[in-house]
Amino acid sequence: MKIFEKTIGAVNGAMMWVCGIIGTFMAFLVVADIIMRTMKMPIQWAFEMTQWLSATMALLGGGYALLKGGHVKIDLVYKRFPLRIRAIVDIFTSALFYVLCLVLIWHGSIVAYESFLTKATTGAQLDPPMYLVQILVPIGGLLIGLQSIVILVRNIRIALTGREEREGN
Repeated sequence: MKIFEKTIGAVNGAMMWVCGIIGTFMAFLVVADIIMRTMKMPIQWAFEMTQWLSATMALLGGGYALLKGGHVKIDLVYKRFPLRIRAIVDIFTSALFYVLCLVLIWHGSIVAYESFLTKATTGAQLDPPMYLVQILVPIGGLLIGLQSIVILVRNIRIALTGREEREGN
């Protein structure tokens, strides 16, 4: 299980770098577009490209955010629970999370596949095939789902033992 945990952590860690590179490119693109607009020569496709890249970052970065505990939590009461009780609550509530992941993977795959078959495009300035971005929905669902399996296993260990396992063990 440790190999699975480390592999998923490494994959989601790599997605952080991918998202960082995309974000850097977006920043340069926006600055270039602003400069070009001052010269009355805007980059026609810049706005559309930043939208696609923002969606890419959100979908690919979800697993990394979960890895680092960066998702929004409403833990006013939750954080006061003992460690074992928090783990048990997380185990039961993770079922809802898995439903979300399955919907993202299943429905996202269907939509992307249909777009691929019909050769659907955006119809905008760049006019890329829709499936190129739509396929990111099931990939993002898979990345966050795999990371949540790692967290579920960790929560089961905590629920059974009452303590967290240290990195060195």
